[in-house]
Amino acid sequence: MGRVTLTFLLYLIVIFISTGINSFSTTTTQIINNQLKVSPNLGIYVKNLTKGKVISSYNSDKKFIPASNQKIITTLSSLNYLGSNYRFNSYFFVNNISTDTINSNKLSGKGSSINFYVDTRGDPTLKSRDVAKIVNFFKKKGLRSIQGNIILDNTYFEKPYFNNNWKESWRGLIWAPHISSIAIDENLYRAKGKKDLLMTDNPLYLLGVKLSREFRKQGIKVRGKVILSEVPLRTKMSFNKIIYKHSSENLRLIVKVVNKKSNNLYAEHLFKKMSANFHRTKGSWKSSTDFVSSFLIKKVGLNKNSFNVSDGSGLSRKNKITPKSMVLLLDFAREAEYFEDFYGSLPLAGVDGTLVKRFKSKPLYKNLRAKTGYINKVSSLSGYFTSKDGDLYAFSIIVNNYNYSIRPFIDKLLTKIYYL
Repeated sequence: MGRVTLTFLLYLIVIFISTGINSFSTTTTQIINNQLKVSPNLGIYVKNLTKGKVISSYNSDKKFIPASNQKIITTLSSLNYLGSNYRFNSYFFVNNISTDTINSNKLSGKGSSINFYVDTRGDPTLKSRDVAKIVNFFKKKGLRSIQGNIILDNTYFEKPYFNNNWKESWRGLIWAPHISSIAIDENLYRAKGKKDLLMTDNPLYLLGVKLSREFRKQGIKVRGKVILSEVPLRTKMSFNKIIYKHSSENLRLIVKVVNKKSNNLYAEHLFKKMSANFHRTKGSWKSSTDFVSSFLIKKVGLNKNSFNVSDGSGLSRKNKITPKSMVLLLDFAREAEYFEDFYGSLPLAGVDGTLVKRFKSKPLYKNLRAKTGYINKVSSLSGYFTSKDGDLYAFSIIVNNYNYSIRPFIDKLLTKIYYL
């Protein structure tokens, strides 16, 4: 964008923000046309869902990069197919156990050393406190030593661990985490002597280390190593084992983390989980892209040319959607049985999540629930608000090719739309 154009836009934003609400024209179209001179970088669609009336449509059929508004797609599709009560299950077990499973010293193997197996199956919620409980379970079962290895099965999700469409310099940073089927403490750790949390580039090793340390802490010897290997099917199906099943919180609580905190790790695990769960194959970005796209076309009824799906979090600039399609999706959600769970997962204006510092005054304070979105030169906001007449509105405002300083403009624009 040329310097003159950018300067002109910034001037208009300043004028827009400093002008009183009542000085604007009575239609949204006039507001936008008068103030922004038909900017191709802005898309708006606002609909009164109660009355079925479109309030504003501006570049609404143009595809924009949605940034973290992509999480609306991910959480709605996961709620639709997995259900609000769905839980991730992780499995921890030892096998090759003799009939006299427990003696005073250890679990005995049948002619071979005992291995400890881990199959987390894509659970992003596992915490260090869970590891302590898991180890304690086996200690109570009589486990005194692991003579073989700690074997981590990382095959539930396909490689690569980073989406090929993510910016190269982001990979492994806190907002662009390593995505494998094994995660612990959201793949974060604190280095010795450091205050800030760091993102591990090897969550498999991190979980293995935490397990080894916890075993030793609770007096259980580990003689082998931590290795990565697919657990053989016959081992999984064996009846001659002791198993611990760890279950996550239900999905209605997980999607709150995704949307309120804009958690990219959780979003990508949900994204890959859908294809793994329903295609009965390894979860991948490719298979999940196809799965979610099918949801948008066949379930929601979106035009296949009105969106592109590339990941679950919105980090990829290959994600695209029209503001109109985003509102159609929000309208679809309103009729779903899981709507209250989705609606409650969105940040509440001025109160929590990524909207805690925005809309701190009436009329939208505590009256707007929406998902924010930001990556370089992209800002978006999509969600719901209730009019003074009690009507429910859905909206989507997406701006591309600007930095996040555009947010005050978006907030002012939405406030003015409320008064139309």
